[in-house]
Amino acid sequence: MKKQLILILSLLLLVGITAGVLVMVNKMESEQKAEKERIEQEKILMSLNSSDISKIEIKTTDALYTASLDDSGHWVVENDLDFEINTYYLNSLASQLSTLKATDIICPVAEANLADYGLSDPANVITLYANDTPHVINVGKLSATEDFYYVTIDGRDNVYSVSTDYADYLKVNKNSMKSIYILRNSDSAINGISLTAHGKLVYELEMNGKGVWEMNKPMAVTDRLNVSNVSSLLTTIRQMIVDKFGDENVTEDKYKNYGFDDPEYIFTFTQENGNTTTLLAQDYTEGSTSFVSLICRETGQIFYMQSAYTEFLNDTADKFILKDVYTCSASEISEVKIEWNDRDNAEITIDEENGKYTLNGTSLKEDAASAVSSFYTKLTAMKYDSLAIDCPEILDENPDIRITFTKKDGTENVLAFCKYDSENYVVFLDNEYQNFTLNKKNFTAREGIYDYFDRLLDAAGMK
Repeated sequence: MKKQLILILSLLLLVGITAGVLVMVNKMESEQKAEKERIEQEKILMSLNSSDISKIEIKTTDALYTASLDDSGHWVVENDLDFEINTYYLNSLASQLSTLKATDIICPVAEANLADYGLSDPANVITLYANDTPHVINVGKLSATEDFYYVTIDGRDNVYSVSTDYADYLKVNKNSMKSIYILRNSDSAINGISLTAHGKLVYELEMNGKGVWEMNKPMAVTDRLNVSNVSSLLTTIRQMIVDKFGDENVTEDKYKNYGFDDPEYIFTFTQENGNTTTLLAQDYTEGSTSFVSLICRETGQIFYMQSAYTEFLNDTADKFILKDVYTCSASEISEVKIEWNDRDNAEITIDEENGKYTLNGTSLKEDAASAVSSFYTKLTAMKYDSLAIDCPEILDENPDIRITFTKKDGTENVLAFCKYDSENYVVFLDNEYQNFTLNKKNFTAREGIYDYFDRLLDAAGMK
């Protein structure tokens, strides 16, 4: 009985000890959890609503910048600046820093030698005013591992580490504040564009007094201008942005020091407000992953753009000229006359509305109508090839091929194809040189115009 009592008491004691241990463990776990939550909460350096931020002060090594939101919600910098402000950057800075979070707590401020962290006289101090209350972020040195900055917050007791993911907003400098858009006034329309590459003028485009774009050089083009491609170029200009800024206020007498004394590219655009922007670019390998070095002549700002976004420097004049040799709907045509040296001439009359056609005076049956339509479509589908600015010869009275389109209103358009070389023609439309070559394969290749004409002869029973 005595042994049983001792055993029971021992068991009760063990249960008590175990319960006590469990209580202690639970308390420790709760305390650890609470401490972890406290530390995580301490790492939240800013918890602001970015829309409440109406003023930002940024102290850098070179200046103190102060920006405030005006009544229309636009950032206005109080400083007298020699550059346009990047308002998008200020919006982004307010958004990013309003929820700033540390990666770790380094030590209490009271125990720190702030000079060791670059915080005794911080190079960057950013103050966010939310509902007129200042929230100050002091930014110190970059860590030896280069993955975080040392930071203190006014009113907080610790030195913190903040990831370099925030570098663009913590280490602010003058270049950070500059507008990344090359177009200096987006409210003023662009009315002139030119490109010189490798010492030669490539093209010169201008909006005339009627608001119509035209090409002045290398030749005069209005009606044949590819307005769609001009519009795309205008969009490119409006969207041009700087990837990185270099030196500023570089004058022409210093160009040689930077490799801009003999630029490979000169891209210029003008605006209705009188602004001219001239970009000089150094040579580069098209399609490479490198940055292209440029300078804006008017501002003296050197900057860099990724080569993937500088394709406009390699445009050619023919990009802005329509390549169609002749375009006119068959419904507007009454007759097509073809004179060619290596086969019998042809005269085709077209009455598309009534479905009546003739070939060399012979009425075609209904089943030949599709062959006429296909042949006409082929004739008006020709595209020019290479730009040939200088007319190689005067219009020959006996060209290799002459096609006369007579419209229902009686007007005529005459295409004359003259030999350029063994592989190409040059073309005259109504005696006017068209500045392009046309490959003879348009006529002679399989599925070319000759093939389609032979099919028309077959359908008409004339072959």
